[in-house]
Amino acid sequence: MKEIMEQYGGIIITLVAVMALIGIIVFLMTTDGFIAQAFQKVINTFFSAATGEIGITPVE
Repeated sequence: MKEIMEQYGGIIITLVAVMALIGIIVFLMTTDGFIAQAFQKVINTFFSAATGEIGITPVE
């Protein structure tokens, strides 16, 4: 075990860190996640402002 950690310890730590980052990103990008809600708010605000300026109504 000691030899494995000496030879591959850096790679193992890097893989664990990358997998943790991927897990956090996937968790935040779920439909109820913070990032998804913020993105939806930005899109809704943009379309509200755009339709108000142009004077058209969006298609439902």
